[in-house]
Amino acid sequence: MRISPLREFVLAATLWLPLMFTLWFVLSSVVAFPVVRLAQVWIELLMPGLLSEAGQEYAKLAYAYIVDISGVPGLPGGKLLIDEQSVNVLIYAYGMPLFCGLVAASPLDWTRTFLQWALGLAVMVVSCSLGVAFEVLYSIRDGTGNAVAAALADEGFGMLAMQAGQAANVYITQRFDDAGLGIELIALLRQFGYLILPSVVPVVMWILLNRTFLEGLVGWGDETNPDDGGPSTGQAGGGATP
Repeated sequence: MRISPLREFVLAATLWLPLMFTLWFVLSSVVAFPVVRLAQVWIELLMPGLLSEAGQEYAKLAYAYIVDISGVPGLPGGKLLIDEQSVNVLIYAYGMPLFCGLVAASPLDWTRTFLQWALGLAVMVVSCSLGVAFEVLYSIRDGTGNAVAAALADEGFGMLAMQAGQAANVYITQRFDDAGLGIELIALLRQFGYLILPSVVPVVMWILLNRTFLEGLVGWGDETNPDDGGPSTGQAGGGATP
């Protein structure tokens, strides 16, 4: 009995997927490199001048931004730097090894395999960078007040810390509203980038690039065909009908 294409694919995927996830984790800084750079571009396009600093820290996008708290008297300055903020890129990039493993398990020659890897990974860099960018924007829009209050409380400003947090919230809210990015929209984009893109994009890309193979799996009938060695199109236990 010849093994069916479906079983062959499942066995191959069982071998390739762990290998791809291992490489993905070992090369996490390399994986994050293009995602971090492109995410900075999206953030700058959506909110020009929002970040004062941004860069890569291993597999993370590290960033800092400045808020205006000049409306709170008693503080040593009117600007406050919120630093040591970061987003883990790998949370949004787990679809990359999934896609690469599925492609490697598909019955392709190495030229087509590398071409599919290149195309799929390019698309996923874009989708992952969008997810990271939306996460940064949501964290700033929703968490600035608490970040400011906590930072100033640690410096011993007491009640002024809460007032500064409220002032920072007003400042950030105004900036986002001026850009047309309300909290509801930012929250929706964040969920889309976190829940939908990482899981859907790799599977959809693999399906689109390997439709012929998948059609063959769907059309596979009996596992043996004594006539031509291929999938049988006849009824179980009988020959092919004319």
